[in-house]
Amino acid sequence: MKIGISLEVTKQLRNTWHSAINHEWYEFLKGHTIYPLVCYGSYDVREYDLIILCGGNDMAGMPTWRDNNSPDRDSFEQLLLSDAIENKVPVVGICRGFHFMNKTLGGTLRYLDEPYDNVPVILGELTVQCHHTIAVDKLAPGFESLLQDCRNVIELASDTSRKLLGVGWHPERMINFHTRDIVLSIIEKMYVNNRT
Repeated sequence: MKIGISLEVTKQLRNTWHSAINHEWYEFLKGHTIYPLVCYGSYDVREYDLIILCGGNDMAGMPTWRDNNSPDRDSFEQLLLSDAIENKVPVVGICRGFHFMNKTLGGTLRYLDEPYDNVPVILGELTVQCHHTIAVDKLAPGFESLLQDCRNVIELASDTSRKLLGVGWHPERMINFHTRDIVLSIIEKMYVNNRT
């Protein structure tokens, strides 16, 4: 698969803005070709089999302790998501990507009373390590909750008609290595269904 990943924008390096990708993505998506998508670029989504909106960055109107909103990234990913849906290209949102996708498509978000700061979260028979301050409040129209925890925090949701998947944890990180096959299996189905 040819996969485009929209990058986090960070000011952690030398106090200037940088686009960054966690190198664990390359291990997670081994066997596929990854193309980093920078928010100042122009891309034809039809050139990709899958688009991933990765984590990082706050969103406009939802500041957290990170205080690192990038309006350029927000605008870029709104256009990317819209183009992908219009051209029937599957999209996976990871953590911030899931929250951004849900908010953009008409869902709502809420702050967690107690943020998930690298804590284990039990999702039925699956335990994942989560790190987020924001959660989905109401899912956007078309989405269905697949996994949620005992606090009703939705950690996995999909919109099969538009080929969208939202994942609340970070499967690319080694601490969640055990979840990679599950997420990749869903992605493979989205890809195969996109080809039929």
